[in-house]
Amino acid sequence: MSKGSEPEHREVLVVGSGPGGSTAANRLAELGMDVLVIERRQTVGNPAQCGECIPAWGEMSDAFPLIKKDPWLEGYWNFPDHVLGQYLEWMRLYTPSMKEYGFELDCYGAHRLQFDGHLADRAVSMGAEIRTSTELRKVQNQRKLNREVYRTNDGSFTADYVIDASGALAHVGRLRGSEDRPGGQLPTIYCQVTGHDSDSFDIFMGSVAPGGYAWIIPKGDIANVGIGVRYNHLDVPLKQRLDKFCDGLGLTIHSYGGGWIPLGGMVKSAVNDNVLSVGDAAGLVMPSNGGGIGQAIISGKYAAEAIYENKMGGSSLSDYDNILKKTMAKQLRISRRSKNLFWTFCRNDFSTEVAMRLLGTNGLRRAVDCRRPLIII
Repeated sequence: MSKGSEPEHREVLVVGSGPGGSTAANRLAELGMDVLVIERRQTVGNPAQCGECIPAWGEMSDAFPLIKKDPWLEGYWNFPDHVLGQYLEWMRLYTPSMKEYGFELDCYGAHRLQFDGHLADRAVSMGAEIRTSTELRKVQNQRKLNREVYRTNDGSFTADYVIDASGALAHVGRLRGSEDRPGGQLPTIYCQVTGHDSDSFDIFMGSVAPGGYAWIIPKGDIANVGIGVRYNHLDVPLKQRLDKFCDGLGLTIHSYGGGWIPLGGMVKSAVNDNVLSVGDAAGLVMPSNGGGIGQAIISGKYAAEAIYENKMGGSSLSDYDNILKKTMAKQLRISRRSKNLFWTFCRNDFSTEVAMRLLGTNGLRRAVDCRRPLIII
């Protein structure tokens, strides 16, 4: 498309083909709406942005009980075995001295390339269009024409509705000049390794990842190993910390990746004019454990239905905010409080060790799973 040509108009433009974007596109297309997904990466799901832990339906519906009443989501959660990888029935937390606390889990260590690709294929099968290698670079407000033009490296677009599924940094919101974007960004780096012998989702606390955590997510023969640290500890390069961590465990590194985890909680409003934010772009991440894939899927479905109902004249787009708050706000607020308490009291290895031992297995489970308040006696 030449620079001076008229932008391509679509009913819904989805920016990002992660779990939230693909789920939204799937539901929109299923409802008969015209939807285009643009994805800056050449291949959906590659590279992954962070960890690769996929919650099973039981884990997700226990954390957010109101979704148990949603048959569409339950059916959508029926993912084929070949994209799920290794079943993880345990999580283990390690103190700085490597004391172990374990509890049950119902999740999978998955390859995001296959998982995200599967969700994108589902959306396409419903009638959505996905264009890869298409990067959003500018949002131009044409006031005289009462529209916004979304300019990419491969053409320009206008849309009746836009879904920001661009991840933690919320590129759509940033380019539109919105100040209501996810906060508390935790920089992370991860690698794919061999040589691990863990069959659980392992999290390591303390100076290995100051102000954050390190993790190992087994996926069969390969594991995703990563660390995230707070900004004030970036005096040591993330890659150097990760290499040291892997060397200490005798792991062989094959590739690296990185991303951001927004730990500041849900944005005040996930609706801005005709733009709806989903997943990480809306801050829908559990601050106490960094999990966000399940919330991205849920929010993608809700955003799609809010758009459809608005188009049909039956509701306001603000209903999307309402259902997010009703479904997830309490749990995410508890999770953020747990994270803030951790950052307050666990400033070094000694205080972290003491706090984790005082909490014990039950207290640590409360802190991680965001289902019940963290209680410190």
